[in-house]
Amino acid sequence: MTTATKIDVDGVARQAADAPRRNYVGTVSLLVALCGAIACHVALRQGIEGTVEWLQIARAGFEAALVGALADWFAVTALFRHPLGLPIPHTAIIRARRAKIIEGIASMVQNEWLSPEVIGARLQRLAPSTLLTEWLSNREHVERLGGPVRNVLRSLARTLTHTEAVEFLDSTIQRELRDLPINASAGRWLARVAASDSAAAAFETIARSLVNLAQRPGTPETLQEWLDRSARQLHKDGKRLIPLILRRKIVQRKLVEAACDYASAELVEAAANREHPLRQFVFGAVQRLADRLAAGDAHTLEQAEQLRHALIESLEARPLVLDLLTQLRARLEQDLDDPHSRLSDLVDRQLQQGILDLLNDADRSAAFDNWVRTTANDLLRRNQHQIGLTVRENLEALDADTLVAQIEDRVGADLQFIRLNGALVGGLIGVLLHLAHRVIG
Repeated sequence: MTTATKIDVDGVARQAADAPRRNYVGTVSLLVALCGAIACHVALRQGIEGTVEWLQIARAGFEAALVGALADWFAVTALFRHPLGLPIPHTAIIRARRAKIIEGIASMVQNEWLSPEVIGARLQRLAPSTLLTEWLSNREHVERLGGPVRNVLRSLARTLTHTEAVEFLDSTIQRELRDLPINASAGRWLARVAASDSAAAAFETIARSLVNLAQRPGTPETLQEWLDRSARQLHKDGKRLIPLILRRKIVQRKLVEAACDYASAELVEAAANREHPLRQFVFGAVQRLADRLAAGDAHTLEQAEQLRHALIESLEARPLVLDLLTQLRARLEQDLDDPHSRLSDLVDRQLQQGILDLLNDADRSAAFDNWVRTTANDLLRRNQHQIGLTVRENLEALDADTLVAQIEDRVGADLQFIRLNGALVGGLIGVLLHLAHRVIG
């Protein structure tokens, strides 16, 4: 048996177990009363000596039980249909009074069972903060609650590549460069940074960003324009051979392609290999600069100041910033899409802990409970009619046959016992009446 088949079979079995079981005890009681009455009549006709008195008592009981069983059968059947199919007045009550019954049920549910007063009293006995705390103890619930928060964060991550965000980060970098102090303490700080893992990660990120920049379609065109301008300037300065070579488009293209390919390969290798010469050269230069700055070398301090001004004046950080933000956005979206990533776990954990910390405070917990009760009561009073409307719409969607069948399925078994009780009570009354008649005379 396949899994799908097993699931289907299990589902059918559960539905069969949950469905009300039909009960024939009322019919059985009616047949017992009928058979008993017939048997007593036959026995009395036979005239068995010594048993006439007891047979008469039993016959009276069985006849009265038969009357009671028939009367209750008629009453129960009249609720759902016409007995024996005859259109007797005031029978098939549920079918005939369908609209009135639906309206009565809807009104009772709306105005009595689920009225604002009833629900408000129930909410007063509950502590929503406690229910929420227990609900958050389940990890699946936390993930479900954190889903909308991760969606909001994912939407915010998309704004990282907007023009305003790029311009803000670009201007922030330039402002920080202007405010950066150039002194011995800056040298010591630079030395610590150069030796940290963060510097290695930053180098790898910058290297990959430069690789992406070199591989962009517009980069070769920009470099060719720069070569062309350089060649024209050299020609103005009286140079002849070099400008003649550099101004040829094929030479420019080959130089640019070779430079971009070589730079990309070297940067990729440098980002992956900590022993790469380029990487060693960069970190060695930074370390030597940091040492000279920490020693307070006047010439180095002056050079650093000049370098800062040159960077501020010539820095075009927007392409690099855009590339970095694009990579950051992609990584954020990827992690937030995965509900089990480290970032998603962090969001869920902080959300859960933040709510629990809030509810652990007695005053805040009481304020939350009061807010829930007030809000629920206000919403209920504003939309109480929706309760009755929902009940009414669902009942009116059922045709008369379906409504009758559903009611009969759910209360039919109990009504069968009403028929049994009718037979038993009728039989007992019949016996008592017969005995009273004999005593009286």
